[in-house]
Amino acid sequence: MYASENWAIQAYGGIVMAFELPDLRELATFGDDVGVVSLYTTMEPGTTAWQVRARNEIAALRRDLARQVDKDLAKLVLARLDVLEPRIDQLLNPTEPGLGRALFAQVAGDEVRTLWVQLPVGDLAVLEPNAYLRPWVTAVEEGAPAGVVMVGRDGVRLVDCRYGLAEELEPIGFDLDTEDWRRKRGPATPGLSRRAADQHDRFEQRVDEHLIRFLRTVAPRVAEQAEGNDWQAVLLAGDPRATDVLGEAMPMGRDTVLLDAIIDPALSPAEVLAYVRPTFTEVRARRDAALVERARELALSGGNGVLGLGDTLAMLRAGRVEHLLLDAAGEWKAATAVDAGAAPIAAELVEEGTTDDLGERMIELALEHATKVTMLGSEAAAGLAQEGGVAALLRW
Repeated sequence: MYASENWAIQAYGGIVMAFELPDLRELATFGDDVGVVSLYTTMEPGTTAWQVRARNEIAALRRDLARQVDKDLAKLVLARLDVLEPRIDQLLNPTEPGLGRALFAQVAGDEVRTLWVQLPVGDLAVLEPNAYLRPWVTAVEEGAPAGVVMVGRDGVRLVDCRYGLAEELEPIGFDLDTEDWRRKRGPATPGLSRRAADQHDRFEQRVDEHLIRFLRTVAPRVAEQAEGNDWQAVLLAGDPRATDVLGEAMPMGRDTVLLDAIIDPALSPAEVLAYVRPTFTEVRARRDAALVERARELALSGGNGVLGLGDTLAMLRAGRVEHLLLDAAGEWKAATAVDAGAAPIAAELVEEGTTDDLGERMIELALEHATKVTMLGSEAAAGLAQEGGVAALLRW
């Protein structure tokens, strides 16, 4: 269990945060007969530029509504935006929590959901049939749970990192009783100095030997923390002689990275996260590239993998996709889906009453069928350029 359950409910008004699959699935169904206004903004401390961008997005949505053929719909949404002004002001208040913020409001109903995450979510204002989740899912993917394990002479320090936040877990202390390890002292004569130096070396060697045994003993406890906190990656930092031992003793099954650096023990959990964030980014990029390669190999060999928009949409609707891979920067519209099988499937999906944004629709279908979604960064997505930035691993 994650150490601080309170983190699961940090949001405006105490709304449960949509980080885990059940919460995302529930949020994906948030809507009404008319639609949902979805607003995203990313705060920049010390500036007002982010507020200006958010207001510009809302103004652009208002202009789009004014050009709507359906004047009754436009009137309803514009009136709803007017009513939402106090909530929008709160969303744009720099003293409110969260770097990335989102607001989802029913047009015909009264329900409003506001969420925050300590990660950027961009700036956007859209009207869709349901809560527009693509920016949120992308941010959640980038901030997936991971752990930092710092190894030192005093034991093991653990920091849980998730969704842009970091929290210290209970450390595992290395308390070695050396009282019986006598270090002889005496006049600093040449002979005695050499013997003292030899004894000091033997003392340090015995400490190292006990530390190694300690690390092998506590490796299952570290692995238990990784499993219980659902860490997608584990970063081991410290003297390589120590991290090598701990890494070898830990069970395999998740990304484990050895960082040849000693992290200052005075750093706060947030500072630790800032220090290791580039490493976690590299780990995710490698993992995503491996997923793309696996999907490609399975698809080309006739296994449980598909490439391209058409086949992926068909498998999603059939509930056969285990893991959906999408280019985070990709754009897919029904009107421009030119893949041989994509156009009719895309049209059917839009006809079912969902968004014309096929990226959003694929995410909705994935959540509906409890499918994992990975939004690929540019490096990993390059491996799917010829397939339009879409692939999937299948359940069967």
